[in-house]
Formats: sequence, structure tokens, C-alpha cells
Amino acid sequence: MGLLFDNLFLDVVLLISCSAIALHFYIQHIYSYWDRKKIKSIKPVFPFGNLKDGFLLKKPFAELFMDLYKQTDEPILGLYATTKPALMVRDPELLRLILIRDFQYFHDRGVYVNEDSDPLSGHLFSLNGEKWKNLRAKLTPTFTSGRLKAMFQTFLDCGKSLEAHLMKNANKEVDMRDLMARYTTNIIASVAFGLDSDAIAEPKDTFRIMGRKFFDPTFMNILRLTCLFILPHIGKFFNIKSVDNDYEAFIFKMVKDTMNYREKNNVHRKDFMQLLLQLKNTGKVDYSDDWNIQSDGSDKGLSFNELAAQAHVFFLAGFETSSTTMSFCFYELAKNLNVQEKVQREIDEVTKKHDGKITYESLMEMKYLESCIDETLRKYSSGPVLNRECTKEYQIPGSDIIIEKGTRIFIPVQAIQMDPKYYPEPEEFRPERFSSDISNGGNQKGVTYMPFGDGPRACIGLRMGKLQAKIGIVLIMSKFNLRLGEKLQNMKKLKYEVKSMLPALEGGMYLKVLPRKSV
Repeated sequence: MGLLFDNLFLDVVLLISCSAIALHFYIQHIYSYWDRKKIKSIKPVFPFGNLKDGFLLKKPFAELFMDLYKQTDEPILGLYATTKPALMVRDPELLRLILIRDFQYFHDRGVYVNEDSDPLSGHLFSLNGEKWKNLRAKLTPTFTSGRLKAMFQTFLDCGKSLEAHLMKNANKEVDMRDLMARYTTNIIASVAFGLDSDAIAEPKDTFRIMGRKFFDPTFMNILRLTCLFILPHIGKFFNIKSVDNDYEAFIFKMVKDTMNYREKNNVHRKDFMQLLLQLKNTGKVDYSDDWNIQSDGSDKGLSFNELAAQAHVFFLAGFETSSTTMSFCFYELAKNLNVQEKVQREIDEVTKKHDGKITYESLMEMKYLESCIDETLRKYSSGPVLNRECTKEYQIPGSDIIIEKGTRIFIPVQAIQMDPKYYPEPEEFRPERFSSDISNGGNQKGVTYMPFGDGPRACIGLRMGKLQAKIGIVLIMSKFNLRLGEKLQNMKKLKYEVKSMLPALEGGMYLKVLPRKSV
């Protein structure tokens, strides 16, 4: 009997040893992918690949890719997202090919989408192939300058609560990131759902609670966002939903209630929801000023789930990215008082020409303010890393390097925009970099400035995002001066929230608000 157990023990040890050896060689084979292709790579760590510090929450992903970027001057760098090979592309001319000229090889983002089990994931940002192309074409007329101009007064009305709040808190320190998130939440609630929301005056406002619910750095949210952008194969394997059930129910209810009310009562508003209803009923949004076109039966309309998915991404992208941009712009204005004064002079002079009113036309004339926003987006891009996926085999021009179909592409936007090779003294806030009409903030060859992406898949809401930011900054800077809060005054280097997918300061963005008349 003892001999039998000894033999069984030896068999188990042998099996474990053989399995360990097989696993070792399998991992070695996986992690030698870029070596076999003779492409420079950085030694990975199983099972994280090259993204260990991001997964273990030691660094924000923006900082992680910044570190990877600095480790080589090569135009491309082989990486591993867990065990999946990926390429980090850092050469501006190659980026121009991928994002623009040879877009047909890289038209998908390669992020998580599962319309069957997770209907809200089927939005414009995530969709692939022809489905993305058709929806993009249908939604493009939604964000024309004419449409935004028609919504302008709604944007402006949402600022009344913002001004009142700051008057109440004059001479105090205010968390500008949180305040601007509340302000943009009011805007999105109004133009996306046609509902009057005041997240500034009412901290327990439902829209604000749901917006925070998605972005709060809980374990589940971090897992969701990581699977959405970095590891979509893991999300699909475990069928992880991009939103939780409460949030999904909230979006479905808001869309259904708004849709039913408008159709039942024949209500028409000049807002984003009205245009989505056009898409649902007619299959298209007209470029004309008619917000109530009728179906001619030639185009297929959006389903309810598709409509809800677009409202969902519009809600999240519309409030969080703009509020992040505004808060960092305020930080730089408070830090660089000469720039703040120049912005205020421009606001005063242009507003005076327009009878003292803030109008769509007056905002378009504020070129220095726009340069400040562009420079903010350079330093603090709300999308620090862009995703693409190679959709068919691609040979890099002038080389024998072939990118295989299915290869993930990571574009380190923040790292490129902070590279002194393209932007001298990148840590300095210099709006003058963008004061000319030259794109990329200078004469660089290729693509070096892409806070909204570039090419056919650039952010469709670019104009609206900038318009929101301009309105918010003008409303505040026309009435108030900003100074760094005590904590920021004493901070030699900004500390970022490690768990946040978007750039956010640890502990908030506290600035002192002073009425201009008293200064």
C-alpha cells in the first residue's frame, strides 16, 4: 500500500512539474512575439505584461504610458496587455498614416462592445466596421455649428446656478473640478434629456449621482473601465457589463420617459434628444434647420436600445471631459496671473462689442481663450491614450514590418503632447503655441496634437466640448478672479488620483474665488 502511495505521489509531482515546464515555455513563447518580429519591446511581467503598475494601481495609465514612451526613441514599441501583443506607436508620421491616410486598416478602436448582453455598450465610441460608419454618418449633422448655436441659450441658462453658487462662496476655496462637473451635468441633463436639473444647488441630484456612479474609483468601476479600454478580451470572456444595473435602468427610464412625453404631447425642443428622436423615427438627421423632419421610408431608424446607447455616451462624455478641461484651465489661470488677466481683458473687450452680452458669436471671437483651452488640452488631455485595432494586415511603408490583423494599437497622446521635441518646455503653460491657424500648435510633421483624436474617428462632439468649456470659463472669469488654494500653493508637483481613468488631482482642485470688483 505504501509503495502505491509513493508511486501516486511521484506521478502527481511529475504531472505538476511537466505542467509548470509547459506553462513556462508557453509564456516564453507568448512573450517572445515581438522578438520574433524583430521589433524592440520591453520585458513583460506575467500575467500583467507591461501594464503591471497600472493594474496594481501604482500609477495612472497616463503616467504609465509616459514612462514607457521615455524608454525608447523607436517609432514603435512592442508591448503586452496581459498576454496580448500590442504596439505603442510614437512616431508622428506613422500616426498620421494610422489615423488618417491608411484609416481603412485601423478603423476600429478595439474596445469592449456587446450589444446583446450589454445594450448601452453599443454606442458610437465603441462600435466597429460598417455599423460604426453608418451611425457616424447619421449623427454627424447633430453637431454642426448651426445646431450648437440653436442650443446655445440652453447652455447659457445652465450657468445661472453656477454664478449664484460662486457668489455665495466668494473669498472661499472651491473644488472647481467638482463644481464644473455639476455645471456640465446640468447642461447635459437639459440638452440630452430635456430635463431641468440643478446639480449645483442640489448635491443629491439624480443626474449627478448617476454620473459619479459611473466614474467613482470603486473596484468594479476600475475593472469595467480597464476591460473596456485595455482588456476587451477579458471583458468579453467574463461577460462584464460596461455599466451597473442601476445606471442602465436610469438611462433607459430617462430616455423612455422623455421619448414618450414628447411623442404623446407633440413636444419639440432644440436639443440632442430631439435629434435622436429624428433618427429613431426617420433614420436620419437633416442638415437643415428643420428639427422635425418626417420619414420618407428610405432609411432605417434607430432602435430604442441604440437610441439609449447614444444618450448614455453623450451624457458621460459630455459632462466629464469638459469639466476636466475647465478645471485644469482654471488651475493654470490661477497659477499664471498674467494669462488670467489677458483672458479677462479679451472677455471684457469682446463682450462690450456685443452690448455686454455673452453670445455664440462673441465666444467665436475669443481667440486667446480658445488658445488657452487648446494648451490645457495639450497638458491635460482627457484621453491620455488612444486605442486602435489593426483590422487587416498592414505593412509599414518603407519597412518590412507587418502589423498583423487583430493587433492592438496604443497611442500615448499625453506623452507625445508633453515631448519637448514637439513642444519646447512642455511643462510651461503657453497659450501662444496655438495662437496661429497652424494645426498641431506648430509646424511639426505628422500628428503631435490629438486631444480629440484625429482622422475619421476623431471625437464627433469636439465643437460642443469646446463650446461648453468656453461658456463655463467666460461665465466665471467675467465676474471672478481665481487664486491657487493653500494646498496647491504648497504643492511642488501635482499629485494625480491613481484610480481615476481621467486626469484628476488627488484631493480635488481647490481654488480661491474672488469677486473682480473687490480685487
